Amino acid sequence: MPSELSHLGLEFGQQVYQIIADLLTDTVSPASLSAMEHGVRETLLKLGNFLLSTWLALQNQRYPDPTIPCRCGATAQYREMRPGVLITLLGRIAYRRAYYLCATCQEGTYPLDHRLGLRPGQMSAALEDLAAQTGVQLPFGQGSDLFAQLTLVRLSPQSMDTATQAVGAERQAVETEWIATSQDATALLDQERETPPVARLYGTLDATKVHIVEPSDPAASGWRDLKVGAWFETDAQPPAQPDDDAWDIQARDITYFCDIQEAADFGDLLWATGFQRRAPRAAELVFVADGAPWIWNLVQEHYPQAVQIVDWFHASAHLTPVAALASSTAEECAAWRKKARDDLWHGRLTAVIAACADLVTTGDQNDPAQQAVTYFTNNQQRMDYPTYRARGYQIGSGTVESGCKQIGTQRLKVPGARWSLAGARKVAKARAAHLSREWQPLVQRRVHLDRAA
Repeated sequence: MPSELSHLGLEFGQQVYQIIADLLTDTVSPASLSAMEHGVRETLLKLGNFLLSTWLALQNQRYPDPTIPCRCGATAQYREMRPGVLITLLGRIAYRRAYYLCATCQEGTYPLDHRLGLRPGQMSAALEDLAAQTGVQLPFGQGSDLFAQLTLVRLSPQSMDTATQAVGAERQAVETEWIATSQDATALLDQERETPPVARLYGTLDATKVHIVEPSDPAASGWRDLKVGAWFETDAQPPAQPDDDAWDIQARDITYFCDIQEAADFGDLLWATGFQRRAPRAAELVFVADGAPWIWNLVQEHYPQAVQIVDWFHASAHLTPVAALASSTAEECAAWRKKARDDLWHGRLTAVIAACADLVTTGDQNDPAQQAVTYFTNNQQRMDYPTYRARGYQIGSGTVESGCKQIGTQRLKVPGARWSLAGARKVAKARAAHLSREWQPLVQRRVHLDRAA
């Protein structure tokens, strides 16, 4: 081995000299410092490519073992050295490694690929990681261009999509494991024994629209609900008055989860993610959301012990269209709304419902006043705002609305975007994991799974 390293060192030195000489010879009189910087970056990429290729070559034995154990329990025989190509952060790498074939199960294997987690013809785990992080932030076309400028490695928009969806699929796999664990009696008992519980945990749910196109399944196409949930903690106090500036929740330890599926299936994810956050063990569990029935049905089913609060802004917004019916003058309409809003803030729900009922005209489902009566009547047990404020509970659902904006609006609802159902789900889940600072465990699983394949 020392003689091999000595020979390799000589070859390496010659290659390094040649790469640097090419740079200095080709650009004797650079046009600017920027041109010099770009030249050095390209040279460093070439040097890194050569170094990685050389390092990989050193991983091969001079004389491969004649046999190795096969996964089927038999013995695989060495056949030959075969070439492979890797797509890495340092560009495309050509390498060779030993190939073995089992006569019993006819399965071929490359021990070096499995040992190092190599992915012939595909992106390396490190490249996939950075490409996916770009893909959750930007449309794939824009991400491809920016990625090339930052890394000097060119990936197509399709490759950016593939990398992002791969991490999203890993998140799906993790969530499937969470669901199984959260429904396991032993795991439930183990969590019951844990101490201490979380003092106060908040949960919140909402939905936003995503444009889905499934040519093979028109029924699945159209604007579909992306359901989004969040768990968080906060020590912030609610505002003393509805018009105060102190509505910043200052949420910490936020974890987002999302999916495009029916409410019943989403309920399994709600329970599983809550189990991960020790929601069943929380001394106080508080849900803040709008008045959508699907939300409160899920909360009641999975967390009946939770305090249920209708978001103040959604509730007070129902008064605005009703106020327009109160009078023909703007001043009287504003006065009506102010009085009703003040009653709502102080928990006088009977007065609010009565004031809206007085303005019902047709009484059908399109009548704003009738809609308000129904809304406040159905949710009045979730609108005891004086009690909530006295206990220090947050009464605004800005955390999940921010999640809907960051996952749905900013990433999935970009101009011209039309998603397959599978693609939208995976990219949304990848972005949720990134926003939740749960990215690295997914990346590590990707490396681990490939090595264990």
